Amino acid sequence: MLFGNTDLSRKNAVTIRFLEFSVAALLLVATIGEPYSVEAAELPEYDDSYCVRLTSKMLNADEKNIETNKCLQDEADAKKKLAEHWTIVSEKSFAYCRTLGQGSYRPLLRCLAGNVGYRCFEDELSCNWN
Repeated sequence: MLFGNTDLSRKNAVTIRFLEFSVAALLLVATIGEPYSVEAAELPEYDDSYCVRLTSKMLNADEKNIETNKCLQDEADAKKKLAEHWTIVSEKSFAYCRTLGQGSYRPLLRCLAGNVGYRCFEDELSCNWN
């Protein structure tokens, strides 16, 4: 067993907190008056290689399958959330954030959520905070 149950639970809790924060930041700007950029970026298509690499060193095959499936579900959830709000993603923001993602939707979601929040505070986006 590579991870103890406590370490794995702690790791999952941290991941969930990051995702909750990212989703909350995106939900704050759910109603946007106008798109940020005429040149909208395209939502990338990532395969499952990120999750496979993430769990590749796990020794127990059953745990490896469970964790890979959890990772794939987290990726699907992050991709869905990104797709729901993709119209407010600028090409410039995406160009920066995709360098941090390493083929994963979760870091991309966190980066873009922070960027959208920043643009709201800078009045670059018309955001409804209610």
